[in-house]
Amino acid sequence: MRYRSWSFRLAIVALLLIGGGAIWWSGGWWSGSRWRTGDPAATVAAGRADFRFTDDVGRTVAIRKPVRRVVIFNRYDVEFVRAIAGTGPIMGIDAGTAKERAYWPGLERVAVVGQGQSTPNYDAIVDLAPDLVLIPRNGSWAEADRILAPLGIPVAVMTAWDVLKHEENVTLLGRIFDRPDEAARLNAFYRKWRDLLAVRLKGVERKRVYLEEVGEYRTLLPGSGWHDMIETGGGLNIFRDVAITGANRSRGTVQGFTVDPEEVIARAPDAILKLQPGQYEPHPRAFSAGVLERIAARPGFDAIPAVRSGQVYHISYYLAGGCSKIVGALQIAKWLYPDRFRDVEPEAVMAEWLTRFQHVPARHGYNVSLAEVRR
Repeated sequence: MRYRSWSFRLAIVALLLIGGGAIWWSGGWWSGSRWRTGDPAATVAAGRADFRFTDDVGRTVAIRKPVRRVVIFNRYDVEFVRAIAGTGPIMGIDAGTAKERAYWPGLERVAVVGQGQSTPNYDAIVDLAPDLVLIPRNGSWAEADRILAPLGIPVAVMTAWDVLKHEENVTLLGRIFDRPDEAARLNAFYRKWRDLLAVRLKGVERKRVYLEEVGEYRTLLPGSGWHDMIETGGGLNIFRDVAITGANRSRGTVQGFTVDPEEVIARAPDAILKLQPGQYEPHPRAFSAGVLERIAARPGFDAIPAVRSGQVYHISYYLAGGCSKIVGALQIAKWLYPDRFRDVEPEAVMAEWLTRFQHVPARHGYNVSLAEVRR
């Protein structure tokens, strides 16, 4: 349930005060089970915040440290916090993240604060009295800030899925949680593979890649993290020239844009990547084989270089998105330029990400190729 008006909001929280709502009074305010002093709307203005930073959309955010209670939207953001500060500060996550229970040991009883980053449950957030709310730039951050800031709950835009902003984001989280050493270790891991990609891909004649989401002919455009993953991995997104305009806006956004089958064929990709919704456990091989065979059987696709060579890949969001998508970029580079990456095993890099930084057992078999299926 979302707040509809101040009068309605105040009436509800007043009735629920004893049970843990949120209400302010002269000299202080009550949120969840905590009493906070002062006018919540004036927390920043009064200079009581002791740490200020610029978030992902250029807003100045002021918080009080130490941050002990955080609400987080989007799996990537939760992964970063777990890698740097552990699960202790995490008070609430979205349902889309929480559904993979095996991936989140220690968070089984954490509050669910909305279905996803576009639909926060503000009642649930306020009840938790967080010191900070983290939400990516493609979430409902403006609405969240409008509703929560007057209650003294700061909202920061943090987009952990952005492969190009990894170091900036991780360094900031290290400062927010007073864990600079943990942040430095994570950045070193990322930087090792980013730098290796840059060195080994220098001067390469880049191959053309078609990336498709779960829905048929739904691709990703510049401005999405998936586009940056392709290009960081040495590929050329075959739809990198498409921009959202008034004429094509009905086809979607940079995060999911519908293209014509004929256009995919005409652009002749050297490789096709089919993303599958993220799940910690790898998909059964038979399932992946079926996905790949159906792609190869699409009308006209037998003329595409990727299909003729067997370079059609079914890949899990979990591997593709590992560590701000740097693992996905490595996998793409390995597929496109195997001679340059003979000594690199992306699944081993993924295993290190899972065991060392996410503190969960490694899994294997996150991708299958059409060439493997046809052997």
